[in-house]
Amino acid sequence: MKKTCKILLCFLMAAATQYLHAQPVHEIKHSDTTKPIFVKPTLHNALKINLSSLAFQNYSISYERLIKNKVSIAVGYRYMPFTTLPFGNTISQIANNNNVNFNETNLGNYAFTGELRVYANKNMHGFYLAPYGRYANFNFAVPIQYNSTQGGNTTVQNAVFKGNVTSISGGLLLGLQQHISRHFVLDIWLIGANFGNGNGILNAGFTTPLTMQEQSSLQDNLNNLNGGPFTLKGTVTSSTSANLNLTGPWIGIRALGINIGFTF
Repeated sequence: MKKTCKILLCFLMAAATQYLHAQPVHEIKHSDTTKPIFVKPTLHNALKINLSSLAFQNYSISYERLIKNKVSIAVGYRYMPFTTLPFGNTISQIANNNNVNFNETNLGNYAFTGELRVYANKNMHGFYLAPYGRYANFNFAVPIQYNSTQGGNTTVQNAVFKGNVTSISGGLLLGLQQHISRHFVLDIWLIGANFGNGNGILNAGFTTPLTMQEQSSLQDNLNNLNGGPFTLKGTVTSSTSANLNLTGPWIGIRALGINIGFTF
């Protein structure tokens, strides 16, 4: 994570350095004295990195382009490497799924976002409203427990379900962007939400075939999964395989995002 963050920050700093070195010095004459001063150019582009998302092991970059005085378009890309589910202990306490081992659940994802921003002021400055659309792909590895009885002893085993869940959603964001220097902006996502649909399938395979008792235990636990607003359908298809289908509404939150950007 630190290596990726350093690469993104170095890229942003390198772009800023190259651009600033290339800027001309404009001259304004006062009587007989010529005094060189910097004149702020009209800026139409912003390249940004999301700082607050780093706490959740997410790396997010975006590009914004001014198309009218108070209107811009923006595209963003987010990536989270496949890793242990953040805040697994907290999620385990909140979720009503005792048969899911959240502490050993792994998650990775990426998403593409496109948005149209309408500002209260000119030149990508001030409060803005942004309708947006998002495509997201999540890669899961979820251990679901089942009982195994061998020789009169019962132990708890994990069936690891792996697969992808995709979602397409749309929403609205309220934000605030301020110019903090000649070529840098601070972009804050105040509050926003997106709604859509998600679906996917996770599969589990077993190198050692499950006994009838183990298949029955796993099927019972799949039947008792609490998916909240999602519809979950788990099936033990054979002694060596099982699957879990997920469909339902998708809800996402965009809030308190802090982005730093280089404008040019």
